Amino acid sequence: MAYNSVIFDMDGVLLNSLVDDEEWKYRAVGHALKEKDIDPEELSRKDKNAVLGDRGYKACLKKSSELGVDPREIWSLVAQETTTARREQLENGNFELYPSAEKTVKDLHQRDIPLAVISNAPESAVKTMMEYFDLKQYFKFYAGIRNFEDLRDRKPHPNHLELAKAELKRNPFIYIGDSDSDLRAAENAQMDSAWVRRHGEAQTGHSFEVDSLEEIVDHVVADRSE
Repeated sequence: MAYNSVIFDMDGVLLNSLVDDEEWKYRAVGHALKEKDIDPEELSRKDKNAVLGDRGYKACLKKSSELGVDPREIWSLVAQETTTARREQLENGNFELYPSAEKTVKDLHQRDIPLAVISNAPESAVKTMMEYFDLKQYFKFYAGIRNFEDLRDRKPHPNHLELAKAELKRNPFIYIGDSDSDLRAAENAQMDSAWVRRHGEAQTGHSFEVDSLEEIVDHVVADRSE
């Protein structure tokens, strides 16, 4: 079927930031923790993911309480540090758009397909990517996690996708993702989803799979009159 609006995930779909086993991210979390006099070496990756918000609102709240820090303050500090680390990775050439990502975005934009980005990364990180690669001109809407309270609505919660739907307006919608939370968020938002096979994982619950973003265009414009 043809789609009238396309929504992308960021990390692992548009942006190849999943490099070096994401050590850049955990180093940034370590910097934030040290500012609160917490030794990051004493925390596991699972603990750091909780502080990051990657395990959701309740996990961040619980771990922050265990560490004796205000959850809003530590999350904001981590968001600031990880966004700074992202920019450094971009400027050092360690992060790049995936091959064909920009071409795909331009092709869809030229076909008058409204586009959005919805990510579980801090919204400042999404904005950084948009500005660095000069992509804002192609997207009608983009959003990440805006603040600590917004962690309640991180994917797979459908709220952020619902916001994108309200902005793009043109049904049917499709969400392009690379994780189980992406697929579940799309299902919860009652829209189709496409699975980008970056690492060869077998997944279910999506409308179709692609190896390259370029393939998205054919699916989106299927049966549409030129």
